[in-house]
Amino acid sequence: MQSKRVAFVTVALLLAPLISITPASADKKPPAPLNQNGVDLNSAYKVALDKFRADSKAYEDKRREINKIFKETIDKAMADARSAKSVGQTQIQKRQSMSIKQSAVIAATVARDAAIEALGAPPIAPTPPAKTPRAAKSKTPQPQSS
Repeated sequence: MQSKRVAFVTVALLLAPLISITPASADKKPPAPLNQNGVDLNSAYKVALDKFRADSKAYEDKRREINKIFKETIDKAMADARSAKSVGQTQIQKRQSMSIKQSAVIAATVARDAAIEALGAPPIAPTPPAKTPRAAKSKTPQPQSS
């Protein structure tokens, strides 16, 4: 029993320096100043956000123009189909008129989809910088002045 204790104490004494040294190792890098990085990140974010807004506005303006042209084309096809109608039309003439209108709508849709695809993906909003954590408040009672 005594020899087991001696062996345990000896092993504990041999391992104690290894255990206590490991957590005490310090990081060699000095910490970066928080305020300077925060300002740089915020100003970079503001520049990126302004660029995003400008790109987004330009993208939406181009998309609106494409949709305006599409609507005008559809309206023209509908007007042509209405003007081609007459009371004395045969069934074949009515079907031909409908077919012409449908093909005009399909062509306008294909042209619009191709133009929107040619625009590419809409711009992606920048990610705001992470907020710096606040300093933890001390929970020790403050002395009150009387």
